[in-house]
Amino acid sequence: MSDEKLDAVDVRILTLLQNNGRIKKVDLAAAIGLSLSSCWDRLQKLEKAGYVRGYNTEIDLARLIKTELIVTTLSLQNHTSAHFMRFEQVVKSIPEIITCHAVGGGIDYVLQIVAKSIGHYQEVIDDLLAREIGISVYFTYVVTKTVKRFEGYPLSELLEYRSPR
Repeated sequence: MSDEKLDAVDVRILTLLQNNGRIKKVDLAAAIGLSLSSCWDRLQKLEKAGYVRGYNTEIDLARLIKTELIVTTLSLQNHTSAHFMRFEQVVKSIPEIITCHAVGGGIDYVLQIVAKSIGHYQEVIDDLLAREIGISVYFTYVVTKTVKRFEGYPLSELLEYRSPR
């Protein structure tokens, strides 16, 4: 399947799975309009081809602990492959950094950091700076409200498939 193009049914399966990774196979088959065995075969092919990277549970962190979400943009002093690799390896080792995107434009990286407090966030930044991994400048933005959160990719729109009726 990795060499094959996905069809509208495959896209529908992926869309339903990303919205509910715990959906029962029988319910998935019914929602798609396939037999259980046909749906199961397609799902296994999608998984084997790497279209499904895993099944995760979304935790309501606010119910567990009060946290701060901080967006940090930063640039490195040097722009060589070795400097980027070194920075990225360190970032991957820090659990509070929950996302890191390398970006083009006026900055090099955009990070999302979750911390127990602003003081905790500052400890994370101080640790990054102390590691001397080439950070030139960074800017901090405290998230005051999440207007829209990631709830899955708009597969039909991106792949120009529409749900079968």
